[in-house]
Amino acid sequence: MRSVLLAVGLALLAVLTGCSTPAEPKDKVATLETTGSAPPATVSSAPPAASRPRERLDMTNDELIELSEAYNQCLGDNGLPSKGDGRGGAPMESVVVDDATVAAAEAACIGKKPLPPWEYDLANPESADFVHAVVQCLRDKGVKYVEESAPTATDDRRTLALGGENNDSDSITKGLDLIPTCEKEQANR
Repeated sequence: MRSVLLAVGLALLAVLTGCSTPAEPKDKVATLETTGSAPPATVSSAPPAASRPRERLDMTNDELIELSEAYNQCLGDNGLPSKGDGRGGAPMESVVVDDATVAAAEAACIGKKPLPPWEYDLANPESADFVHAVVQCLRDKGVKYVEESAPTATDDRRTLALGGENNDSDSITKGLDLIPTCEKEQANR
């Protein structure tokens, strides 16, 4: 029994030793700067997209609100009025904020802004096909006025429009009801 405990203790010591951080080297490498050399590369303040939260097609409204809480809080901390929690309630005060404040707040908070679902993300080379298939599915299910919207330079997602130029209420209502069904059908293909 004693030899078993000794063996287990030595194995544990070996594992712990293997997991410890190595000592920092004592020697430092000198760098040489010469005149006319290129300036050091600037580091972007925006974190990589992989560290940003991402929406999913199957999220509920409450989950989407929760996902956006940190971003909305950050915007508020950087001078933008609160958008509320998205659940309704008291009306917001009308506040005018200059474009510079909006741009600065959005730049400061970009790392917390949720990315769109991958299926709609402009970074996804297949997103146009997905949106086209959702629009076709909606048309096949009887939504008369539905079309793909062209993304603008500031968009990060593809979108679709319901109702046409006359805001056909039947198309809007039917479309809003059927979008989750069509998204699910197309995502599972």
